[in-house]
Amino acid sequence: MLDLPAEVIEALAHYRRLVGERGWDWGDEQYPEFFRWARFSLIGPVFEAYADTGDWAKAIRVAMGTDVPAGIVLVRIDRDGSLCAEPGPARPSIDGHPHPVDVVLDSESDDELALTVAGHTITLPARGASVLPITLDGGDPAFTVDFPGGSVRVDRAARPVAAAELRLEAPWCARWSVTDDGGGAWFPDGVPHKWDAHHRPFFHAREATVEVPAGPLRVVCTRGMEYERVEREVSPAAGESVGVWCEPERLVDPAADGWYGGDLHIHLNYSGDMVCTPADAARMQHGEGLHLANLTVGNATTSLVYDRELLEAFPGTDLPWSTEDAVARMGVEYRNDLLGHVHALGLDAPPSRYYSGHERSDRPYDWPPNKAACEELRTLGATIGYAHPALTDFGGSGGLDERAVAHFFSSGRSCEARELVADAALGVVDSVDLISPFNDAGAMFLYHRLLSCGLRLAATAGTDVFLSFAHGPGVASNPPGWGRVYAQLGGRELSVPAFQDAIRAGRTVVSNGPWLTLEVAGHGPGAVLNAAAGDQLELRATAAGAGAEELVLLGPDGPLASTSDGALCHRLTVSEPTWIAAMARGGGHPNTLDETVFAHTSPVYLDIAGRRVARAADARWCLALLERLERFVHKHGRFAAEHRDAQLGEFATMLDGARAFYRGVAAMAARPAP
Repeated sequence: MLDLPAEVIEALAHYRRLVGERGWDWGDEQYPEFFRWARFSLIGPVFEAYADTGDWAKAIRVAMGTDVPAGIVLVRIDRDGSLCAEPGPARPSIDGHPHPVDVVLDSESDDELALTVAGHTITLPARGASVLPITLDGGDPAFTVDFPGGSVRVDRAARPVAAAELRLEAPWCARWSVTDDGGGAWFPDGVPHKWDAHHRPFFHAREATVEVPAGPLRVVCTRGMEYERVEREVSPAAGESVGVWCEPERLVDPAADGWYGGDLHIHLNYSGDMVCTPADAARMQHGEGLHLANLTVGNATTSLVYDRELLEAFPGTDLPWSTEDAVARMGVEYRNDLLGHVHALGLDAPPSRYYSGHERSDRPYDWPPNKAACEELRTLGATIGYAHPALTDFGGSGGLDERAVAHFFSSGRSCEARELVADAALGVVDSVDLISPFNDAGAMFLYHRLLSCGLRLAATAGTDVFLSFAHGPGVASNPPGWGRVYAQLGGRELSVPAFQDAIRAGRTVVSNGPWLTLEVAGHGPGAVLNAAAGDQLELRATAAGAGAEELVLLGPDGPLASTSDGALCHRLTVSEPTWIAAMARGGGHPNTLDETVFAHTSPVYLDIAGRRVARAADARWCLALLERLERFVHKHGRFAAEHRDAQLGEFATMLDGARAFYRGVAAMAARPAP
């Protein structure tokens, strides 16, 4: 327990009691049913089919196809109410180990049906379909389905086999995956059982002994995005113990040049399948080679602030497992689902508030604005970044395209960064997450608009992973650091203050795979260069590592130059104040735990006679967004009746301050160049 204080140990024990009482949604968040389905190996195809059909039952049927996959049992209910069960290819199981199986229920009946599957009761709507994850005894992997017409026993859900043993070892703590010939996952004792966004199992260890089924096995070892994946095929006989040594090749080493990778948005516990301890987080951080881990406390829908006791026990200090190569801190995610979420790194003490506007909490009203929370967190020494800014792409329009922006305001509660445009202008945030569980292109679009208004915000990354979730949804159960912000510490030793200073200075690069560099006249991200019209500057960018298919140099008007090679040079003739950034992107890659490969630098800024970039079109875009935000808050905001008018007036006054900034940008853009 890393000598944890008593109140932290008791909080973890309380969480375990909740798991025993409530199951996977132990925080009583009332998560939607698809959170339970996240274990389903076909959940990705189901979501894709649902996007096309809008019908969950049809989506499940499309994803299942004609042949039942391994690890799944299809239970069909005919129109007359009769039932049959069809198991897919049986995965091996061994005595003494739980064996997970996904039961897909598909009804053609015109009536709603109540069924009991392996002791779990489920109601299936007329002509409906659903997924029920169950766990069987590996030594006797059979179960019964009880339905109004009788009972059916399913005894081919797995095939019991003899056991063998794997002894795994690497030169440092690493990420491992062990699967059998049917795709079943195997874990050592004492580690969380986790699956990544590609539905691949993983755990972290330097050395581990794993009891496995005798027969063909696949072992994969890696250590975060900076290392290659090593794959081994072994086939131990019954009772045999086989050793596997892996030393993944290092692909890139940014720290050798002073760039240290961090994840600014990690949740230790957030309801889910299990309770994670600080020791679990330590193992994951070291196993990913992650230099900085910001474990954020926060609520979800109620007043429960997960891991608050850990923050209160270690305010402003590194967590016990920190070393010279891996620093961990407790931080905060402040959450308002109307206005957006921010994360805070390096605060010296707990804040007075963690959330607002959550109807099931003790703070049901959308007051105060996020600006007040950001100001308080800053007084506590924190750097502030807006998390997961956008759910969808805004499109390429330079104006306020109503169709592109509509989704940003389509839901009253969706946790997109709606107050970002105001708070950036008011100077209370330091960064924007370009890599997150949401839409990277949408975040980038917002970021570029702000940069083109002369705002100097760092690009950061916060994965928002839930370490206590075994499976998804999406990237939620990925290991921490699957996306990272790299900070140039300028020769200083790794520490939270050094990382914060780099963020404030804009010396950052974000990536979910490739290592990206940028130089403008020999200067890197965050630099401010004083240029003159007509100056010619050399721009250089490189992309190394896995997955980058296109390398691009960017400015306010979009791409300046691009290549499919790993290096790019371009000569720029300066005509006006501007900013320059680099981006790399590509399709999916086995090393990248996201749908696509993406990296982006913070900019180098080019001023002329002390004048910053000021683009009128971008200022007008931001002004129009603020108008939309004010109407949105009037329509969807929750306010106490007796304070509504006054608080809406204060909110408008706050927006007026932001509007004044953007009007000033537009006015500056209209002045003749110096």
